Amino acid sequence: MKPAIPLFACLQAALIVTDAAAHERPRRLPTVRTFMNFGGDAAWMRGRIDLCFRHDVKQHGAGPLAIRYELVCTMIEPSPTAEALRAWCRQEQLDYEDCFIHFATDTRVTLHVGAESTATPRETRLCPGWDPRHDTDGDGQVSDAEFARRVNSAASARHRREARVPIYYWGPPADDFVMNVGLEGYQRFIADRLASAAVDPWDGVFFDTVPADVAGPGRSAAVVEYPRAGTEADRWSRDLQALFARVKAGRPEQLLIANGWNADPLVVDGFEAENWLSLATPAHEWRRRIDEARRHDRLGHAQLLQFNPVHDARVVPFGERLPGVDRSRDQLYGLASYLMTHGDGTYFGYGLHPYAHVTELWFDAIGVDLGEPKGEYRRREAGPHAPAPPGPNLLHDGSLDMLAGWRTAAGIEIDAAVRHEGAASVRLTSDDPRPIRIHSQQVVLEPHTAYTLSAWIKTESVRGGSGAQVYPYDFTGATTAPVVMMSVVGTTDWTRHEMTFVTAADAEGRISLRLSESLGTAWIDDVRLTKGATLPSPQIFVREFTRGLVLVRPPDGPDVEDVATVLLPEYTPLRPLRADGGLEPPASRVPLRAGEAAILVAP
Repeated sequence: MKPAIPLFACLQAALIVTDAAAHERPRRLPTVRTFMNFGGDAAWMRGRIDLCFRHDVKQHGAGPLAIRYELVCTMIEPSPTAEALRAWCRQEQLDYEDCFIHFATDTRVTLHVGAESTATPRETRLCPGWDPRHDTDGDGQVSDAEFARRVNSAASARHRREARVPIYYWGPPADDFVMNVGLEGYQRFIADRLASAAVDPWDGVFFDTVPADVAGPGRSAAVVEYPRAGTEADRWSRDLQALFARVKAGRPEQLLIANGWNADPLVVDGFEAENWLSLATPAHEWRRRIDEARRHDRLGHAQLLQFNPVHDARVVPFGERLPGVDRSRDQLYGLASYLMTHGDGTYFGYGLHPYAHVTELWFDAIGVDLGEPKGEYRRREAGPHAPAPPGPNLLHDGSLDMLAGWRTAAGIEIDAAVRHEGAASVRLTSDDPRPIRIHSQQVVLEPHTAYTLSAWIKTESVRGGSGAQVYPYDFTGATTAPVVMMSVVGTTDWTRHEMTFVTAADAEGRISLRLSESLGTAWIDDVRLTKGATLPSPQIFVREFTRGLVLVRPPDGPDVEDVATVLLPEYTPLRPLRADGGLEPPASRVPLRAGEAAILVAP
């Protein structure tokens, strides 16, 4: 058996080869770089797509970058990959079952049956938990005698395989299970298999389903292989980072992309931000994601930025339902949001799982020639917008000096040493991402009324999950559903965050604070809840290009019809772009509804 490679050595080698690798990133269209996960054929893609998962685009000379799709954190059984892993385990004298993750206690799991699809039913099944102490003879199963002597009544698995953590769907015809990414033998299998499989015509590898913590239902449950407590709290993330480093060190010339991956150091070349934005993403969250994408672009990371279209029963069954928003408005908004991030390594995708009809979502405005960005995007004030008068704070002890009136759980303390204002702030800490610890205050508001929630948030090494969050919840039937949250990750200084929401007929709910399935420390201070939409003006963002201008107005709340007019007096009249690629007559002013964008092209 080959000796294990230390984590530091893997990371060091990967960083060296990643820094040295200069991946050419071709561009088929004048300005935008594009990617497509699945769908289409080679002839259709060749003039439109810059990166895809199909090898046949390479059959007739130079074409898009083609990266091989791989699963590393999950595995389908039966499949050729599963058979290859069995053969590897026999060769290396490994236990095949060690390559999987197992529930530590009996756990109920609800998944689609047969496939992850709106057309298939969901079913709840009990997955029995595995306790190694019950298997006293070490044969991988619990006999009747061993079962009678078991010390843990919450773990009833008789065979270790029964306790595997499933993900996405139940079989038949196949099952998908979560893998033990920290097992040294499994890491060598992935690295060695990819090293031999990812060759011409492939330009690289795409790793799907790579969360920062145990994938799927195992994330919120106890599992045998990852106890996730104390110093072991983020071991899954570190193990996955070591696995990627091993692969990168073995294939330095390959472009390695991971879906949703965000680590420091990144190790791989980039990531896909699946479900990156939709038209319903509120302004504060829209800006955070744009800023994050610009940061990664400056670091040289490749990014596949996927904008999720609005609902269509046939083409986009899982899309956001936004009555009154037509497809052309949604298309231009998604493209304009991408253009705020556009750089050497950013790619635009328009679609949503499942991807069977993704080519039908293509629109010709993607081929616009705007030239190159002239700098970073910036916020621009719109015309006058009457703010609601600032009223009293409707929260008791919103200053968080004493936590009076707040219902708290573990992991929260008053911190007089770190505060934005007043006598203190609250410090949220987490060294275990599994518990969901919510701190909240019940409030009764007026029905069908707009309110503004704001908070000052500071973070230190917040990672995994959704980060530090402040949000309104349980205003039954409110138009904030699904719940919109102010979320912060990473290390940030004191920053004010603000959002507007509207109550429904039942306006009783709560304002909540939490670290959402994350590790790290966050401070929250001066949480204010006031009646009315108190934003001073619509948040409109602009970015200049050498051949045009892009404007985006993300929604501040649920109203996507409120109109603000943007004047463009300092520019030569520009022609607004249509989703079909055509141009409107020159204009010097642009009306923008909340959740609307304009792309203007020089004559």
